[in-house]
Amino acid sequence: MSSRGASYALLRLAEVDLIDARISPEVREETIRNLRAKAPAALPFLNVLLSEAFPGVAEVPDEAIRAAAQSAHPKDVLILAAATAQACRYLVTLNERDFWPDSDLIQVIRPGEMIKVIREQVDRAGQA
Repeated sequence: MSSRGASYALLRLAEVDLIDARISPEVREETIRNLRAKAPAALPFLNVLLSEAFPGVAEVPDEAIRAAAQSAHPKDVLILAAATAQACRYLVTLNERDFWPDSDLIQVIRPGEMIKVIREQVDRAGQA
C-alpha cells in the first residue's frame, strides 16, 4: 500500500476518527497475511494502525450470512455479511467484482471512489 494512495488516506481518516470505518476479522487476517508475505517489516505499523482505526466487529448473525450468500463470491460472503449487519453504507474494496448486493442495501466501491464521496460530502457541508 502506498502512503499516497486512497486506501492509505482512508486508513488515516479512520485513525483520527474523521470517518467511521469497520473491518471484519476476515479482512483483518487477510491484510496481515498479505503484508507478512509482501512487506513483513511494515507489520508493526499495520498492527498499530488497525488497532487505532477500527473498532471490533460483533459476531455476524446467521441471517446476514445467508442473505449475503446471494450477493458475494463464496470466499467473500462473511465480509459482505459483516458490513451489512453493521448497516454500513459502503463496502470499500479493490475487489469489487466479487460483490453484487442491491445498491439500496450497500454500495461497493473502490478506495478512490470513497475519497470522491468524502470530498463531495465535505464540499456540500462547506456550502451549507
